[in-house]
Amino acid sequence: MSEETRRRLLSAGRRAFAARGFAEASAEEISDKAGLTRGALHYQFGDKRGLFEAVVRALVAEVAEHVAKETMTGGTEPEDELESGCDSLLASYGTPEVRSILLRDAPVVLGLATWQRLQEEAGQTAFLRHALEHWVEVGWIAAARVEPLARLLLGALMQAALAIGEAGDRDAELDRYRSEIRALLQAIRGTPQKHVR
Repeated sequence: MSEETRRRLLSAGRRAFAARGFAEASAEEISDKAGLTRGALHYQFGDKRGLFEAVVRALVAEVAEHVAKETMTGGTEPEDELESGCDSLLASYGTPEVRSILLRDAPVVLGLATWQRLQEEAGQTAFLRHALEHWVEVGWIAAARVEPLARLLLGALMQAALAIGEAGDRDAELDRYRSEIRALLQAIRGTPQKHVR
């Protein structure tokens, strides 16, 4: 029952936060939509902020899983995973639910440090490392560059996410940042060098 209660609260909270934002969505509204008491919310999550953090964790994990699935099972050449993954991540940032919860409210409600940590825990840095290692295999970058580049790229993607989330015309901003990320990747890669095994 506890797991079912938690699932219902997460679902109701996610819908409320996406539609009304963290500030406007009340604990009472969320509990009512879940068909539960406010006490159940407090027992499971402590307070509305605790529920919001759990919703953000779930959403970040879903985005990371979506990116991994799209890039690693879509017939993409290994050395193209990085560009494909960055495109997929930025496209995820363009969806209304992700914009509202993950880009608009999460950095403010949870704080930037927690917001960044949750993204890293979901495997964003690990994905970037994995994709960059393919670049090492084909001789495009040196192995020593993988770790700093993974962290720098994650920072660039998160800054792009924030800019997209704050933009008036988010679709135009998404296209603009996608183009710039591709240009950045090309600059990092430079001229491919023949790989010697």
